[in-house]
Amino acid sequence: MLLNSVQREQKMLTWAYGGLWVFVSAFLWSPSRDGLEGVYALAFFIPLLLVLPWRRPDLAVYGGWFTGVALAYASWSLLSGVWGGDLGYLALQWLVLAIWLAGVAWVLQKKSIDWDKFLRWLVVIGTLTALTNIAVFYWSHPLAARMEGVTVARAPTLVGQVYGVVVLLGILLSWRTDCFKCALGLSLACIPALAALGLSQSRGPLLSLVLSLIVGLCWLRPGWKILLVQLTAALLGLLVLFVIFPLDQLLLERGASFRDQIWLDVIRQMAADPGLFLWGVGMSEVTDIQTSIGEYHHAHNAWLDILYRTGVLGLGLAVIHLVLLLWVARRHSSLAPLTLWLLYGCGCLLVDSRSLFWEIDVKWLLYWIPAGLLAAALMPRKSLPVRAQLNG
Repeated sequence: MLLNSVQREQKMLTWAYGGLWVFVSAFLWSPSRDGLEGVYALAFFIPLLLVLPWRRPDLAVYGGWFTGVALAYASWSLLSGVWGGDLGYLALQWLVLAIWLAGVAWVLQKKSIDWDKFLRWLVVIGTLTALTNIAVFYWSHPLAARMEGVTVARAPTLVGQVYGVVVLLGILLSWRTDCFKCALGLSLACIPALAALGLSQSRGPLLSLVLSLIVGLCWLRPGWKILLVQLTAALLGLLVLFVIFPLDQLLLERGASFRDQIWLDVIRQMAADPGLFLWGVGMSEVTDIQTSIGEYHHAHNAWLDILYRTGVLGLGLAVIHLVLLLWVARRHSSLAPLTLWLLYGCGCLLVDSRSLFWEIDVKWLLYWIPAGLLAAALMPRKSLPVRAQLNG
């Protein structure tokens, strides 16, 4: 029985390790959110569900305090379903998140990963899907139209968020290599994703990308040669955009897109019942918010949405998780792409999205994917048990 258990664990480990690559890349190519959930279930969730519940709990192997605090936030969000009115749906989301956070930490404890190769793989897939998306959308739409997605990222804002990740990773990888030709190749690979971001006309992801790159520039201090090429290309690209597109209409006339009014109305609703600042209105599968300008699915600010639904207790736990990750990661420049990916995602979430404790969608690519990968990378690897070594 012991041998069978070890063999099963090794097979599930191999399955989940390959599934990790497939699942993360699926945010770039999955045709729908249901498809993304299906990929997660088959590639990662099921194999780890056959292993993790039957192992002796070991927080050090499952992501340490990073996972502990994240699941504390998730548990409080689940508990808020008592007054939010939807425990069953939230319990499933808790399990989905727990398997991801503990699972990715456990898998990467057992099998090492080449981070640069992993991230380059994402950039290549992102480049191909960006080209496909641009071709499909503009085959039947004018260039002035905001580009919508043909994958899980349907709305223009989501398109901008996803391809902003691809551009960020590509540029950061180009800064980390000593090979100028390799750096130039990575920079060129970013062009389709950058075009998709620009064509989505999404200001939040664009601003978040710029700020993340500024932080990366100060942190990584890339070589002047590749930096000069990239800055020159960026200036030329901006010049072309100003000539071809009426940017004052496309980007500026939309104002804050009613976000400021939505935020103000949410705060006013909470001020009318001060107890909501402590525990929130509670989580539910239905997330509609009534405002003075209509009904919206969420607060268009993930952090405000967390406060609205789970109060300062939920927001405090979410912020502690984020700060803990960034505080520890600041000393590991080798993990800068993962850290800045998370930072970029947090910037995007300031002007979009609902609570972080929710179903798998693009929001996961902005927060839980980089957070889980970063936590796993930050944990010191433990030596394998003798029985695992003998059977590995």
